[in-house]
Amino acid sequence: MSHNKVYNMKKCALCDEEKEIQLSHVVPKFVGKHLKKTSVGNIRNMSEPNKTVQDLEKHYLLCHDCEEDFSASETWFAKNVFYPWKKEEAIEFEYNSRLHYFITSLSWRSLFLDIMNYIQDGDIDIQKLQTMIESEKLMKEYLLRKRIDVGNIENHIFFFERIKELGGKNDDSFYLNPHVTIHRATGSYTHYSEDTIFTISNLMGIIIVTIYQRGNKEYWYGTKIEYGDGKLIAANQKVTSVVWAEFQYWMKQAQEQQEKMSDIQKQKVVQRMKDVGEDIINYDIYRDFLDDRNIGKMNQQFK
Repeated sequence: MSHNKVYNMKKCALCDEEKEIQLSHVVPKFVGKHLKKTSVGNIRNMSEPNKTVQDLEKHYLLCHDCEEDFSASETWFAKNVFYPWKKEEAIEFEYNSRLHYFITSLSWRSLFLDIMNYIQDGDIDIQKLQTMIESEKLMKEYLLRKRIDVGNIENHIFFFERIKELGGKNDDSFYLNPHVTIHRATGSYTHYSEDTIFTISNLMGIIIVTIYQRGNKEYWYGTKIEYGDGKLIAANQKVTSVVWAEFQYWMKQAQEQQEKMSDIQKQKVVQRMKDVGEDIINYDIYRDFLDDRNIGKMNQQFK
């Protein structure tokens, strides 16, 4: 879930002014810090599992002023949503206009980079590309406070809760360690499926989706973020969407990359876990591992 081309903008991607450009994270830095802090050992690159990474994806993208503007909304989100959910297991969040601004700024960064990727690769339907370009323009004007809305673009937050029961037999790909894969990962990218065009970001289980074109099969309940004040509840959310295919893709990709990990690297991971000792039960990844094992047992009931 990253942009494989490295971009170094000569002027600010947001305000278009020729200023000194900062090295900007696509997914906020605080997410990467929390991932590292709660991991047993190093963070690994999904595309190269035998290598470790020190930081999340970043590009020379924004000037100092625009970076600081985004940083303020990131700080609000971290304090009022991310850490309360990850650390305190809070499920109700009062929010204001900063949440909508934060989501828009996050999705805009991915959309901006992905549009350049799609244009360079040439592998996209021209109408879908035009929808992305028009959406990026609306979002940019909103982020620069030149307009008060983003038209028909929708922002959603979905919390990937712990799976307690299964409703029936489904595609086995959904049971490939969903808790570890989704709770222990980050990333953001723009994609389309059928008539739906969207940017999806995973912030360690907080799934943020910005929809630029809503297809006929989309149903989102308890997830939409409005412009002003509101309440977000991380429970009983209901989603029927082509976006679910991305979850299956992440899990299959994680399994494939795990299989590619060398024996030496696997031994290092095992040794780090042994070094932690009994304290391993205090790590989030341990709970995710146990939940995934239970999912495997439940899945056997339908076979």
